[in-house]
Amino acid sequence: MTVQTISFRNGDIRVIRAGKGPVLGYLHGTIGNPSEHAFLEELAKKHEVVAPCLPGFSGSTTDPSLRDLQDWVFLLSEVIDLVGLTGKPVVASSLNAMLALELAAIRPEAFSELVLLSPLGLWDNDAPLADLYATRTTKQAEILLQDPAKGAAYFETDPALSKDEQFQAGVDRYLTSRAAASIVWPFPAKGLEDRIHRVSCPVTIVWGDSDQLVPASYAALYDKALSGRVKKTVHISEAGHLVEWDQAEKTAQAVEKAL
Repeated sequence: MTVQTISFRNGDIRVIRAGKGPVLGYLHGTIGNPSEHAFLEELAKKHEVVAPCLPGFSGSTTDPSLRDLQDWVFLLSEVIDLVGLTGKPVVASSLNAMLALELAAIRPEAFSELVLLSPLGLWDNDAPLADLYATRTTKQAEILLQDPAKGAAYFETDPALSKDEQFQAGVDRYLTSRAAASIVWPFPAKGLEDRIHRVSCPVTIVWGDSDQLVPASYAALYDKALSGRVKKTVHISEAGHLVEWDQAEKTAQAVEKAL
């Protein structure tokens, strides 16, 4: 995998590129794109994978102009144009799956197809989401992953790094968490249910059966709300909310079958 730094607005964003073949985008979940990412390596076996890190995530410059959901959606629109993902198939995880749906609802040509990994955005009073950002950082891995060790690239600092590199890793982790919280906290339902019917591209839904942040029952809510746009719903066993981290190979196989 190679990492590019691209000028964007008043800062820059990091973009991971890997593999050869048809272009496939990946829009990260709550923990961004840490340096080690088995899922991207799996996708790169058959695709040219393009994985931008949104502002504040994984070393991309923070952007103080991002005040609300609308700002993030318009930012995503700019980012996919910048990195060459407009009109391409895209895998979008968690909070970025929500942003991708919001963008697809107002910009039909944004994506040719979406594979959504445990998306946020809808709400069921009978099955409320866990409050991730009211949980200590040390416990968040247990909510996001069935096997917390799978998220070590984000949640743990490599002791082999220099002191300066360890400090920077901690700063990047803090900024990523803050950026994620600014999108979804305190209440991730921000009206997507009123707009989701406008999504016109084909959609595949992938969900971890052991998701402790968003119950797997939400897959049926998205299927219903997308009004026949869902080609297939895939449930992955032994996987939590960040299904692509818990089960990188199985999730990549589900993406290949979807496309």
